Amino acid sequence: MKIKNSALIGIGYWGKVYLKYLQDIKKIVLKNIFYKKNIQNFNDLKIDKTNLTNNLTDIINNSSIKYINIVTPIETHASLAIKFLKKNKNILVEKPLVMNQNQQNIISKFLRSKKNKFQVSYPYLFSKTLIFAKKIFKKNELGSLKYVEIHLQQCGRFMKYDVNHLLGPHAISILSMFFKLDNLKFKLHKIITKKKSCETSFITCLIKNKIIANINLSLNYANKDNKKLINLFFNNGTIICDLNNKKNTLVSFKYSRIQSNNYQIAGVKKYINKFFDEKNNIKYVINNFYFGEHDKINFKLTKKINNFLKNV
Repeated sequence: MKIKNSALIGIGYWGKVYLKYLQDIKKIVLKNIFYKKNIQNFNDLKIDKTNLTNNLTDIINNSSIKYINIVTPIETHASLAIKFLKKNKNILVEKPLVMNQNQQNIISKFLRSKKNKFQVSYPYLFSKTLIFAKKIFKKNELGSLKYVEIHLQQCGRFMKYDVNHLLGPHAISILSMFFKLDNLKFKLHKIITKKKSCETSFITCLIKNKIIANINLSLNYANKDNKKLINLFFNNGTIICDLNNKKNTLVSFKYSRIQSNNYQIAGVKKYINKFFDEKNNIKYVINNFYFGEHDKINFKLTKKINNFLKNV
């Protein structure tokens, strides 16, 4: 397996998460780290200071660097991706990708003519809990999937971007694991808005005017732990995916209906209990980008997310 010479663009809060995995994965050589502001505590980051640069051109024009990881503020994702696409780099970029239709058109044009890897980071697609739930779904062991509830809620990180930009792409990526993207339509309800920025929202998801899912997104969830709960309701059972659970991240139940006089009572039994480590999904994203196949589905998902966000 060939050495992958790469660069990390951005070394803020989330950039440091990427840095840890890029340093740990064999065959990835981090040649450059781009920073815009002064970095404190170089020693804590365990990086070679000679690899640091605040001159983006150094990386853009370095023909030996083929892989780029863009982990910067949201409004810079598309413009940076375009700069590196022009130099035929392979690009992994944080979500959301674009902020307007013009950016999407430019990037789409590049990707139609290039064969370079281009991937937007959707870590929930690599959740072992959700992947296992998808296996149950495909086996049809609980009947047909009728309805999904997604709760992605946290306390704060109030920014100039609203909750739909911050958490919406995650929720839509989860839905894509169970429903065809082309059929999905969304109705957004803004619940709490401060200074024109939505902090809590409710999204109704429809297929042919039939509600198939509801998404709750919030930055006003006053709890020390984030809420990452996905409930899947089937004809004959339920799957609960609690991605913060310390014992069981997936619990599945089968239903039976027992006749009693003039009514039926529910006979519920546990079907499957599983625990999966949900702390390293970004590592799986990075591994897939560097060593996986070219991901055409990823950009189709991104276009669906972009269409949702342009109406936010």
